[in-house]
Amino acid sequence: MKGVRYFAMIGGHQCGPYTLDELPGAGVRPDTYVWCKGMADWEKAEDVADICRYYRMRIFDMMHGGLRNESAVSGQTGQSEKSGGEDPYGNVPLRFREFARKSGIDPGEFNDINPEPDISRPPMPTLMLALATTIFCSPLTGLIAVYYSFKSAKTWNESERNDSSKDIYTPGERKELKLKAYDYSRRAKMWIGISFFVGIIATALVGAHII
Repeated sequence: MKGVRYFAMIGGHQCGPYTLDELPGAGVRPDTYVWCKGMADWEKAEDVADICRYYRMRIFDMMHGGLRNESAVSGQTGQSEKSGGEDPYGNVPLRFREFARKSGIDPGEFNDINPEPDISRPPMPTLMLALATTIFCSPLTGLIAVYYSFKSAKTWNESERNDSSKDIYTPGERKELKLKAYDYSRRAKMWIGISFFVGIIATALVGAHII
């Protein structure tokens, strides 16, 4: 409701009217009483659906540097599926894909270009960190990080497996397995980061509601 203007009780004085975009600058907090045409009485900002929705989107944009909000992500995901375009969640294992979509985060925004890793040593272990973000930040996306952490360790161990009676893998195949292990590790780190940011958003929203 962009056209609606709100009055606010700030410092014991009635101020305004303000548009939604002007409320933060005016010092409107969750416990600030507001009123607009059509409301029966003054209410706390946190109890007004349009203001809560606006602040939630604002916090999301602040934390993610302008990432799409959840409704936009859902709409674009639907268009992508209908038009046969590239699914941003296509690299997520099918069993976790719905969890990833529910998070409202486009994993493509967190991708970065890395040089070829040094495969003379194993990737940095990420399982404990993945478990921590699953428990304390975001179970939905944290499970994906746990999955990739397991895959990374398992693939690296497979690349190191030997059989005294024969060569299990050629040097080229071992290198490919090691590169896959590093790729799984990179994805695990990406989803750990996503889980961390989702946790920050949730904490900010809960804190804003309590204040």
